[in-house]
Amino acid sequence: MVAPVSEQCRSCIKDLKTIISTLSNPSKQKGRVHHEQVNDELERFSLWIGNIGAIHPPESPMSLESRLCEANDVLTHIIDLLNDLNEITGELLGIISGVREGAMVSTPRDDGEDGDQNEETELLEEFGACITRLFRVSSLIRQAAPRNLFAKALSRNRYRFNDQYDIAHVREKFPKLATEEFAWLQRRLGRAITQRRHYLSYIQDHREKLEGILIQEETRTPEPVALESHAPSRQLPESSSRPSTFFTKASSLTPSQIAPQMLTTEEESDSESDARSYTTISRSVNGDLDSSATVKIPKLDELRIGSKKEVECPFCFRIRKFKNEQVWRRHVFSDLRSYVCTFPDCNTAYFGDINEWFRHEMQNHRISYTCQLCQNRTFQLRERYLAHVRDQHSNMLEGGEEQLVLDIAKKPLKQIAPQECPFCSDWVDRLKERAVVTGMPSDAADHILNVDPTVFKRHLSSHLEQLALFAIPFDSATKDEINSNAAIEAN
Repeated sequence: MVAPVSEQCRSCIKDLKTIISTLSNPSKQKGRVHHEQVNDELERFSLWIGNIGAIHPPESPMSLESRLCEANDVLTHIIDLLNDLNEITGELLGIISGVREGAMVSTPRDDGEDGDQNEETELLEEFGACITRLFRVSSLIRQAAPRNLFAKALSRNRYRFNDQYDIAHVREKFPKLATEEFAWLQRRLGRAITQRRHYLSYIQDHREKLEGILIQEETRTPEPVALESHAPSRQLPESSSRPSTFFTKASSLTPSQIAPQMLTTEEESDSESDARSYTTISRSVNGDLDSSATVKIPKLDELRIGSKKEVECPFCFRIRKFKNEQVWRRHVFSDLRSYVCTFPDCNTAYFGDINEWFRHEMQNHRISYTCQLCQNRTFQLRERYLAHVRDQHSNMLEGGEEQLVLDIAKKPLKQIAPQECPFCSDWVDRLKERAVVTGMPSDAADHILNVDPTVFKRHLSSHLEQLALFAIPFDSATKDEINSNAAIEAN
């Protein structure tokens, strides 16, 4: 009979701890492998266990056996990998404890020749390779069950934060939004921050329930970043006292969603792509990253386990590989759904991708209407263009094709006035000052009225990213954040 996943995990952890304890003995310090190396693999294994919920007994609805009840091939593959891990740890423990001596094994080298390697090192490398395969299976499991966790979190009533706190923050941080003209946007942006808090609390609860209490007692798994809200603590009860919001029933996978060849491939497809989208990070005048970003978004090196590349995102709690800090920050802003439509009467959901967000604004809001029958006469307002058509080309509307007429005439703006930024009032002055510094006559600089859409996107998105970061908790506010508006406007 095959041992349950949870028992195999405990057995492997027990052997690894024994190996580490034995190697920590001074008499073993000059061995072929070191206890730090084994401890790194223990921490990686513990990370996988906690992230996927492998410690739960098979009868639990949160166990892998329950959640993979309709994906037996996947479960079998995981069990096979765990069997391999236990076999490896058993062999390594036998050598380390002196039951038998480690042999020298022949391994292929990059130059095509065979080289000698001690058995302990080979076993440890194979152990690490098995864990890498387990991480890949975890990634496939999540990909096979795509769902919008952000929307799902907001549909639950377990957490309810008072949005007045975040609305007040928006009003205080951006005085221009405190005017009656932008009161609607002030509320929209403040509520977006509140909903991000809701999501972060929900997803952390999900992670804690997957990890379980036993894993915290049995391993030295690094704890995820604590999510203590900026808002008053009464709004977020301790995790031990609040009920689970994620597991109301066991979730399962459809076997056809993960093909057998996907389980055995060695291709690393879980890393973030460098080319997917462009994300702007708030920058100061001298080009350094804005302090609110650097304080609230941890560095990759702080999140990595030992010398390995795997990172468990402390916000979505998915395990991924990130090529650099820029890709990592882009992932964080995507998690937070940082990009919000800045036009009234638009119910579009929050965007995680900067390009999708600005494409939405450019195709639906930042547009003009060109009458191709009047030497390309352009109208900035929909109503004025329709009035022109009714007055000059009424036959175009005889078939009731008003929307078709609008769609044909609609074009994204080629230039955008910097005054269109709803967050700040003096960006245009900064642009004029910069133009004068670069040699443009002051009278000519006074007539600078427009910027390219790409420049406007970079500026506007910086404001949105800054507000999104406010949902991320950190111990105390920094003085540098007080001047972060000026840092944004420098863009």
